[in-house]
Amino acid sequence: MNLEELLMMESSCDREEIVDLRALEYVSNYDDHLMCAICHCPFIRPVRLQCDHVFCQKCLNSAITTFAAGRDDFTCPSCRTPTRDVYLNVPRLLTNMCDDVRVKCPFSSEGCKEIVPRGHVQAHVDKYCGYRLMDCPGTLCDKKTRKKDLSPDKKCMHELHQCSRCEEEVMEQDYEEHVKELCPSLRTTCPDCQTTVFRKVLRDHIETCPEAVHACAASKYGCPVKVKRADLATHEQICPLIAIGPYFEAQNARLDSLELTIRHLQQRNEIFEDGIANIRSTLLDASHALPGQNTETRLSPSGRSGSPGPPHLSGSPSHADHSGAISSNAATTTYLLALHESLREEVGQLSHAITDLDARASMAIMNECLRLKEDMAHTNAAVSSIRMQIQWLMNPRLHQGQRAIGIRGNNGSSSNDESRAGQLGSSTSGPSSGLLRPRRPSDSGREGTKL
Repeated sequence: MNLEELLMMESSCDREEIVDLRALEYVSNYDDHLMCAICHCPFIRPVRLQCDHVFCQKCLNSAITTFAAGRDDFTCPSCRTPTRDVYLNVPRLLTNMCDDVRVKCPFSSEGCKEIVPRGHVQAHVDKYCGYRLMDCPGTLCDKKTRKKDLSPDKKCMHELHQCSRCEEEVMEQDYEEHVKELCPSLRTTCPDCQTTVFRKVLRDHIETCPEAVHACAASKYGCPVKVKRADLATHEQICPLIAIGPYFEAQNARLDSLELTIRHLQQRNEIFEDGIANIRSTLLDASHALPGQNTETRLSPSGRSGSPGPPHLSGSPSHADHSGAISSNAATTTYLLALHESLREEVGQLSHAITDLDARASMAIMNECLRLKEDMAHTNAAVSSIRMQIQWLMNPRLHQGQRAIGIRGNNGSSSNDESRAGQLGSSTSGPSSGLLRPRRPSDSGREGTKL
């Protein structure tokens, strides 16, 4: 398909399109390879150029029309390769992956809470969305109303009606909801605490009611307990599933990552299979083209010479060439398959080597930790031994201090007796009695300081 045909096809597609897929709010994440290099959104009706770069059809049309050098000299917006043809045979897998991206309804601002795949959003808007804005059926009204609010009688939904209870003016499309739920004069009873409240605040009251029964926060992990709001905090403190909740969250995240990895591997496998199928088809086409070439080369010498010659002599070289081409194609296919298998084996060997290195690193770290723990234990034992020795050295000194205090007290009490005895026996004792000194108690305690 050339560029002119692509522009004509785009004009017809624009008339059929109602929902602008580029203006949607994307909810789920998508791979960067699914993003158009021009609009930076997932591909919408992707087309492929000769250089195998893929773009949205509308984006490529905009690039073609705004190209300054002219359509004949148009180049790829990514690699600047000159191209004149556009191909619509984009892999179906690419289109499916783009259509599976989750988006919000385009009328979410009107109240629609639906989240659907992008490929189904047009059908959702056309058939199921009740918040789609439609023209008011009234002949004199130029306003729009939601699809779910349309009257079967085709009367204007924007006429004002006065509520008989609160005397408030309400439009026709909101009158029924106002009478049943929103009217301030309506009262209802809480089903849990039997308190009478306004209907419009019933939902907020239930969210804060202490008598309301709620499930445990670990109910998603299997806890079946449902208690009142007042007792919920007490239960959550003793619930074992809440304690191991972070472990479950980590395992769920790990499972999600593994599923994502498996999905990517499946996509890569499909891409490899598509490449092998393309190679096989190319080889098959080449094998079918070779007999025609051999026939032309066989007929041209006969035409020049004028004598056709024996058929068995002219046909034997072509048959040999044909069999040689088939054998070479088979050898090429076998070589490519063997190369693919060898690459797969190398990837498997690399993964096993990485696993082995991880295990060795874990063992080395564990051994080093054990050695450090043993060193710390020996250090703690040495510190305890030194502490015990210091206490043993300090204990005799403490005993000596206490003994010295006791001896001083005894010396103070007996000093009066010695003075009296000195007055009575001064004539007999002589001057040598004052030279006698008591033995120092430290002399007897020094023996205890030896290790």
